[in-house]
Amino acid sequence: MLSFKCRDVGFDCNYELKEEIDDEIINKVKEHGQRDHNLKEEDFSSTLLEKIRGSIQVVK
Repeated sequence: MLSFKCRDVGFDCNYELKEEIDDEIINKVKEHGQRDHNLKEEDFSSTLLEKIRGSIQVVK
């Protein structure tokens, strides 16, 4: 199981999620960012995506 916390990439936000696959986390994080942080698709630069991927943790 994988876990992501929005706070870990610098947002003052309590959004957290758990998924089996990192691509599912990325998709849901993009949806969350667009819905709750007014980000656009182009705001998800390779740098931000690397930061997101780097903050995904394995949980039991």
